[in-house]
Amino acid sequence: MSEIVHIVMWRLNGASADTKNRQAADIVEAFEQTRASIPGLLRMEVGRNIHNGADDWDIALYMAFESRHHLECYQSNPAHLAIKKLVGPMRLSRGQVDFQL
Repeated sequence: MSEIVHIVMWRLNGASADTKNRQAADIVEAFEQTRASIPGLLRMEVGRNIHNGADDWDIALYMAFESRHHLECYQSNPAHLAIKKLVGPMRLSRGQVDFQL
């Protein structure tokens, strides 16, 4: 069975760079706290963009799951739902892609 990669990017709504940095730090911390509690998660990387271009996203998440089933289960995982509740008010936009390796 092939791994499934899940990538999400957000543009944050903070009015200043400091606010966006705080928002990003809160999001990164929330994801890091879930690392050991997500069944089927093989790898996870999340971080704040170090480049500040007009078309750039502020934060990105990379996750690799054992299977599509594990990704689907993650969508209703209580830890994931809590993160969605945290991120929702901080985001301007969101992009996502899922693909099979």
